[in-house]
Amino acid sequence: MGHIDGPDAMALAWLHSAGVRQMVGYTVPIWFGYAGWGCLDYFVEQPGRYSLVEAFFANQRALIDSLEHGVGNERGLRFDKNAVAFYGDPGWEARMADGPRAFELTLAVDDDLHTLTVTPNRGEESFAPICTNGSQRGGRPFVYMLPRRIDAGGVQLVEGADLEPVIADDFILVPNPGRCDPARTYRVAFRAPAARR
Repeated sequence: MGHIDGPDAMALAWLHSAGVRQMVGYTVPIWFGYAGWGCLDYFVEQPGRYSLVEAFFANQRALIDSLEHGVGNERGLRFDKNAVAFYGDPGWEARMADGPRAFELTLAVDDDLHTLTVTPNRGEESFAPICTNGSQRGGRPFVYMLPRRIDAGGVQLVEGADLEPVIADDFILVPNPGRCDPARTYRVAFRAPAARR
């Protein structure tokens, strides 16, 4: 939902009269689905990890990363990048209750050393799609929102280069390898100074 084609669009009615505070929707009729299904993958299938705003952000970053690395249907990704919107108050926090997750993300910070660990919870199936009912489901990168901004220009990768992480000033993105080796340690460690004010 979200195709606003005039003042009587259902998305506007929901926001105005039905008590909806936030939603994600396409601004036009859809055909690809990466942006919509991805928000579901982050928000619902990783219960409690992301607010709806964070899930929307994580999926947009995943989409941009796919475009930059030539992964997936470029035409579809470009369509979705510019055709989905976050509606409502971004300051209001909507979050699923904590629940079982296929993997855990933990960040340890010791001075300027940041260590992100991905811990599988479902053996070899830990990184597989939870549900394939819908196009473009699963396979999303691991995204962790940093607790404070860093100077991304000063990042020195210490461990995990083979995982090809993207380290920005306020998040870490690690591509999902697809198949999980439960005996392996999935860890990215880097040194980064705090962002200048």
